[in-house]
Amino acid sequence: MTEVLQVLDQQLPSYSPSRSPPSYTPQALAGEATLAQTSRFHSISTSHPTGTFTKHVGEISITLSEQDQDVDIPSYGRHGVLSGNINLDPSIKVEDIIEVVFKVEGRIKLTISSSNTVSKTIKVINEQYDLWSCKASHFDLSGSTTACPMNIPFSTVLPTTFKFKDGDREFPLPPSYEVNFTGMPGLYAKCTYAICGIVKIHGSLWDHKKIVSTPFIYRPRTHPRQPIVTTSFLSSVKSLPEEWFQATSLLKPRPGTNPSLGSLNVNFFLPAVRTFGLRDSIPYHIQISGSISSLKEFHSNVQYNLDSESLSSSPLRSRSNNLTLTMSVSLRRQVRVDVKSQSVRKGSLIGTGTLNAVAPPIELDPTLHSLQEMTLDWEGTVRCRPEICVGHFDARNLSATDFLMFSIQPKTTHRVFDPLQIIVPISLVTDTWVEH
Repeated sequence: MTEVLQVLDQQLPSYSPSRSPPSYTPQALAGEATLAQTSRFHSISTSHPTGTFTKHVGEISITLSEQDQDVDIPSYGRHGVLSGNINLDPSIKVEDIIEVVFKVEGRIKLTISSSNTVSKTIKVINEQYDLWSCKASHFDLSGSTTACPMNIPFSTVLPTTFKFKDGDREFPLPPSYEVNFTGMPGLYAKCTYAICGIVKIHGSLWDHKKIVSTPFIYRPRTHPRQPIVTTSFLSSVKSLPEEWFQATSLLKPRPGTNPSLGSLNVNFFLPAVRTFGLRDSIPYHIQISGSISSLKEFHSNVQYNLDSESLSSSPLRSRSNNLTLTMSVSLRRQVRVDVKSQSVRKGSLIGTGTLNAVAPPIELDPTLHSLQEMTLDWEGTVRCRPEICVGHFDARNLSATDFLMFSIQPKTTHRVFDPLQIIVPISLVTDTWVEH
């Protein structure tokens, strides 16, 4: 039996590692044709990057493929393929190289500033790959031992999730992100990612390392599961009621005011999908209904579109200085940080909406009976500020959540109505849904 195995072993061809697979592109190349294609959502960038990014540090450099031309920082999305080469300068003595290592690192740094300031660093990626080692046998076709090559390729896929040491639940890998809220307590959070090439060299006295590293942006892309309804609320609510989400509340008169005033029913409508791209204009509709007497009191004291370019279209602009109610719609984000049994939440304004009265104009007929019911309507849109480039995410100790808020706020202590807020959670994602 031993003799048979020896004969078979002698007949086997010598093995050499295969070359890396070619880069994939969804675009047809010269001489190719697309026979079938599945429709999908329209992404922010339809072009496939073909450029390279190179970072030099001393005698070594790292080159990353499939990057946009002339970028300052490389970037990757979900399931991103980190591929490229670690390049050695000819001045390096390759016979002295002990090993070449490629590392991928991701960290979340969290700080809560208070009377008892606490900080924490969470590793979400800590992967290391040995690309070349003198301990491993490397032979050329003649059977001679080879030195470390001048260009060492690498290729790996970014993970999409991570786990904490104290649990089994997986969390999505958070995007590159940084936020800083001052005050007491203060809140600071930063998600960073980096690629690192390490060359270990044998010296006459001791071994030393040459390191080249570069940060990269991780931006996982997501799109809504369906498009935003394109028709107005009043023209579609009866035929397509499932396309609209409704939140309701009561605008109550302040106790001790005019006893003839009753509460007003407030309805806040927005698209039922409640998932929107960062560059989407989010439509909404507001209906306030009740007795004529209560609506007259409300109408005579409310102002809106204070920060909107369409302020000139508001019929209330000329008398805004005497009004005691402010009606607004805003897009807000809440960031939560948990560090060592401390939890802090901070909110910020990331978009200001418009409000426009829906025809017919708001003119209350003085001949109508004060107890009759009537409905007033407004519509508008809100959009994220341009600097917002990260959607919602949850990484346990750090999360960012978004919501729309409709608000009616009194301006003075001599108010007729109590304050009102309607808060609707939404999800902001990177891409807009557009069907081909």
